[in-house]
Amino acid sequence: MLSKYFDNNQASVLDAGTGAGILPFHLEQERGFKNITAFDIIPQMIEIAKSKAIEKQSNINFLISDASDLKGIESNQFGYLCYTQQILSMVPKNRLKPALQEAHRVGKKDCTLIASFLDWNARWYNPILNFNTNAARFIQGKPLQNKYLPEVNFNGRLNWKFYSKEQHPLLWAKKSEIINLLHDCGFKIKSFYTEEDLTNKKGYTFYFVCTKANVE
Repeated sequence: MLSKYFDNNQASVLDAGTGAGILPFHLEQERGFKNITAFDIIPQMIEIAKSKAIEKQSNINFLISDASDLKGIESNQFGYLCYTQQILSMVPKNRLKPALQEAHRVGKKDCTLIASFLDWNARWYNPILNFNTNAARFIQGKPLQNKYLPEVNFNGRLNWKFYSKEQHPLLWAKKSEIINLLHDCGFKIKSFYTEEDLTNKKGYTFYFVCTKANVE
């Protein structure tokens, strides 16, 4: 997808939820991109990325930032926006629309956005988990969150703390819901892919490729 849609290495790139910077390092070293900004909300991950950048003599600009409030990043800056690795499924419900609105703000008028989400329909048991999780939230006195589910397992092991208050839920979204959300945030959808489309294997993710819609 990056080879197909991020085809101009002279364009500026924003990588959201970069972690340790694997994707931007690939774009810089393998694809020749020279104007890359990457951010993550976790300071420790940005520290690791910056340390690797020194080793690799990289010019990537790594920032600590919140996807829903990109302070310090000016509007209309980036030709390519990479919101993959399910970063948007990790954003809390009340910040998801602001996160996409911020992506729209910092993208140039002809920018390309690639955004991925966890697919609600990829697991038959999601409705059961959703009901049980919200029942537990109700008992615990926590707000109910439709389609926001904790991880079932970590590193191949069952997550025995699934119902605990400390679990960070992830959004498992329906395609139609995300289409409406992207349109509301000013994006025009060009292409849609499932993980199976890209890998020939069943997976849990779907992808949208978008541009900014014309504003009259």
